Amino acid sequence: MEGKVVTKTWTSLPKAEEMGRWIAAQKWDLIALGTSALIPILLVSHLEAIELALMFIVVFVGLPAAVLSFVRVDWGLAALTFIIYTNAADVAIEHGIPSPTKLFGAFLITALTLRFIAGERPAGTAKPVLLALLYMSLILVSLSYSDYFRDAQEFVFNHIREGIICILIILISRTGVSFRLLIWALIFGALFLVSMNFAQFVTGAYWFNFAGFANAAYDELGKELGDYRISGPLTDPNFYALILIPIVPLCIERLLNEPIRLLRPLAAITVLLVILAISLTYSRGALVGIVGMACLSLLYVRISPRVLLSGLALGGCLILLAPNAYVARVNDLIAAFSGEKASSETSAADVSVDGRKAEMLTAMRMFADNPLLGVGAGNYIFNFQRYSQDLHLMNRGENRNAHSLYLQIAAERGLIGMTSFAALLWLMAKSLRQAKQKFEQAGRYDYGHLVAAFSIGLFGFLVSSLFLHESYPKYFWILIGIALSLPQAAAWELSRSDRLSISV
Repeated sequence: MEGKVVTKTWTSLPKAEEMGRWIAAQKWDLIALGTSALIPILLVSHLEAIELALMFIVVFVGLPAAVLSFVRVDWGLAALTFIIYTNAADVAIEHGIPSPTKLFGAFLITALTLRFIAGERPAGTAKPVLLALLYMSLILVSLSYSDYFRDAQEFVFNHIREGIICILIILISRTGVSFRLLIWALIFGALFLVSMNFAQFVTGAYWFNFAGFANAAYDELGKELGDYRISGPLTDPNFYALILIPIVPLCIERLLNEPIRLLRPLAAITVLLVILAISLTYSRGALVGIVGMACLSLLYVRISPRVLLSGLALGGCLILLAPNAYVARVNDLIAAFSGEKASSETSAADVSVDGRKAEMLTAMRMFADNPLLGVGAGNYIFNFQRYSQDLHLMNRGENRNAHSLYLQIAAERGLIGMTSFAALLWLMAKSLRQAKQKFEQAGRYDYGHLVAAFSIGLFGFLVSSLFLHESYPKYFWILIGIALSLPQAAAWELSRSDRLSISV
């Protein structure tokens, strides 16, 4: 027995401390093993294998989660938010798999109906729900007088169908916990997407699009400069950057205030990967949105000089590390608007800027010709060439969008549409302010900080929308739904605080 050599393996370690030491000693081997496990995934080239994997996820993950929605509708709502944010429905349909959005939506609507029959009535939801329905109704009505009724039907019906998520969020998210779940659903959705972008960035394998969740295409970004622009699960890099913008302040807030400390490193990793992904989209509109968020943060949040200096130093480092093509695109934008660039110095970026100008001027002319009702929802794109030719603007040779959410609404829905949109934004801003105040009155300063971060992210989204149209309204509806649901969540926390104080 004395001369016997005892060999310890990972299956026979007697103590947890020894397991920890073994993991620390073998960490690089474990990392290599984990990395090698990704190789078969990266080498998958047969579509059938991808479809099988997606079907496995839908059946063994989606169905149990959908059934869970009956018991915990707030968890089901968070799952639906994750699915919509990652655009998983469109990816699934592209591979011939039924839409998981319809599955979760049906389960949630059924669960809400059963609760309504049982006598459960969500308080304080009538006004936001009615205003959202009014806004959708005006979009539908505007289709009736449009010149391109049949062509615009798909856009209008998709807009209204995707607006249902807003109604579901208002009716289901009624507590601070539900609000926090929705925020983490967005963060996890972003982490899911940007992790694949990081893999593309490290390996250079932009050709591999992870079944459609990580699209990328080569683009000429400036004079003699070109690179791949990532667009995630969408078809346009600018829109992908747009949906990532609100995630930045949410991750920073969770990094500072998340009560579950194990989730804080996850928030830190996510914000770094999101910033990297935004830079790989080369979106100039996203940069404007980030600057807008930074300015609002200085006004909205009390920041110590030390944190401010650290933030400025970090921003300076990011600027220095920015890709040359991104810097060139920004310089082209500044030069084009300042008139400093000579007419002989023309690049694809210059053509893009001139095209945006033409599209925005066309939208203004449409509004001037149809100030009350507009040309009809979804009709700008079909009227573009006729108007641009009449104005002798740059000939793009194809139907184009307005590239501005606000100008598109003005051109397509006129003053009536603009008024309804302004009312929606007014109620949203009012809801955010009231919710923050009530959360703080209830002593839930953590939720108050989260509302502030969400407000900053929503502001960045709306600022960037100055340069982007309504191609993916579902993301707008998710953010609006969360904002309009917050007063009832804050009221619930306040009433809970009052009950606890009385019981004490």
